[in-house]
Amino acid sequence: MAKVVTFIEKEFILSQIQKAGSPVLVFGSGKKLEGSLKSFDKELLCIRATALGAEQFKAWDSVSVYLAYQGQRATFAAKVRRVSGADLVLSLPENLFKAPQRKSVRVAPPQDMQLEFFLQNERVRIDCPESSEYSELEMPALSVGFQTDSITSLLDSFKAKSSTMFTRSGIVMFNKDRKPESIEERLVSEFGRTLLIPSMQSPLPSTDPYPEGRLITQAMADAFEGPSVFLEGSELERSHSQKTTEHVVSELYCPILYYQYAIGYIYLMNDEDRKVCLDFRAVDFAWEFSKILAYSLKVNNYYRIDESFQPDPYQPRVVNLSATGCLLLMPKSTFAVKLKHGTVMDIRISRQASHAIVTMTGRVARRFDDKDNEYYGVGFLNAEQNALITLQQSLYAESGESLICDESSLELGGQHG
Repeated sequence: MAKVVTFIEKEFILSQIQKAGSPVLVFGSGKKLEGSLKSFDKELLCIRATALGAEQFKAWDSVSVYLAYQGQRATFAAKVRRVSGADLVLSLPENLFKAPQRKSVRVAPPQDMQLEFFLQNERVRIDCPESSEYSELEMPALSVGFQTDSITSLLDSFKAKSSTMFTRSGIVMFNKDRKPESIEERLVSEFGRTLLIPSMQSPLPSTDPYPEGRLITQAMADAFEGPSVFLEGSELERSHSQKTTEHVVSELYCPILYYQYAIGYIYLMNDEDRKVCLDFRAVDFAWEFSKILAYSLKVNNYYRIDESFQPDPYQPRVVNLSATGCLLLMPKSTFAVKLKHGTVMDIRISRQASHAIVTMTGRVARRFDDKDNEYYGVGFLNAEQNALITLQQSLYAESGESLICDESSLELGGQHG
């Protein structure tokens, strides 16, 4: 993984590169330049190349820059501020990154390029609530020991194992006649995450320790209930109070997600007969079972595909693109569903100028967000050679040499220090 270069390191690195005259590579959409670092200050960086090389670029082009010092590599993304003869002046970014190990150089997409994608669920229509989480239907890594030979054996093994661990366990399925009713059911259906209630006397967990996001935190529950809690009190707290009178000690509700549909949930409970608070082990138990059950339903065609339904594609903004993946931006105001790590999508990339169309499959490898947007790092899966070559020619300069776009193979001189 690339490491961020500190402010002091950045100035030192750039000074060493300038002094040594080490080559600097600049990649734009369908173009490439090799030059040397002429000068830099706190805001700008000037690369001296040739007039023929520099004139390929225009002000405000997005570029990816690669350089080397003392046997190490560094990279950063920047904007072209101006082109002056043989000089390419770039904005100096806040961050440089050391030791990139990506398989392909990332560049900003050409202006006439459009990327669309479809999710794997697009022709599945289920009369169940849709959650804000999208989950891929895949067999999880098995650790609990559930029997997966058939749905019947799976259910039997769940019943047998849960009976030794919890006072009560069960599976509740939603359909057109059975919608979420209680506050707990509405929460798991909305968020597509597990509601863990360690104790009826304490709040929900304040943080979620799972990297991919599995738990409904207290803050999420408060936001779901909204301002009404100040006038009417918390519905969830009232439910806890009622269950305390019924001698319930701890509960767990784990949604069964069929893509984004909450088709039901796993229920676990302990009461005064087993005064043990449920914890993350119970979360893992229910999560694994719910994943296996959802996958088994898919394999057995429990929910049929509607072949007549023609979905509209998603059209995200492409932050950057390479021959092996892309970074997509999706505004939270437009795209309500969050894609989980591992989500598979069918991707269509087209160019207006050349009418070239590339289709491939991608998988979400990472996800992060800011106040307004969700970002998804997507890796392409087993792309056909013709599609890969077409995409490379769209993204990089078209000479054979420049199609060698693996970052680890970039020829950067001056690495001896």
